[in-house]
Amino acid sequence: MTCLFAVDDGLLPLVQAGGTIGWILLGLSIVALALAFLHAWTIRRSRLLPKQQIDSIAAGLRDGNVDDVLEWCQSSVSDSFPARITAAAITRMRQSPLGALEVHDAAEEAGQAQVARLERSLEGLSVIAAIAPLLGLMGTVLGMVDAFDAIASQGPQAAGELASSISLALVTTLLGLAVAIPCVAMHAWFRVRLESIAAEAGLVMEAVLEPLAEMGDA
Repeated sequence: MTCLFAVDDGLLPLVQAGGTIGWILLGLSIVALALAFLHAWTIRRSRLLPKQQIDSIAAGLRDGNVDDVLEWCQSSVSDSFPARITAAAITRMRQSPLGALEVHDAAEEAGQAQVARLERSLEGLSVIAAIAPLLGLMGTVLGMVDAFDAIASQGPQAAGELASSISLALVTTLLGLAVAIPCVAMHAWFRVRLESIAAEAGLVMEAVLEPLAEMGDA
């Protein structure tokens, strides 16, 4: 993907040689790069597990200020793993007949929901990784069709047009792979990163929500 942004004499002409499909693939590479920056910003430990929020929630629950903690977690300024999980746990505790016994199950379900939400946001990279090679293959097919048409209509005299058509066929395949391969790698890396943060969030929030669970034992 990154090679498509180079403007030296060797790479930009490849995009131009790919014709319409070449420019489409260039556009997809720009979208993929934007998505990569977005995910790098959103899927961070400091953003999903902000220490200050965790400490505030833990202190509030230890002091028994459940209402204040719930109100804060439901506010728009506290959209994070700890806030969403805590809000779900407190809400379930109050709505379920089992009360505090439901805290850990509610927290686990809320955590899974947040992970699923973030995983869905990664689908853009997955879609680009899937369609880029197909676009490259389309360009290959179109180039070979033009090549055979040139041979059929002009015979051996169509050497120049034949070379141009074959060049289009090869270039679009190259560009499609150049976009798809980094997208596959980035998608996998962000998923692993997200799963690592989610696993850590489960351990952290289990300790933070312990005061709620203890209410069921009291």
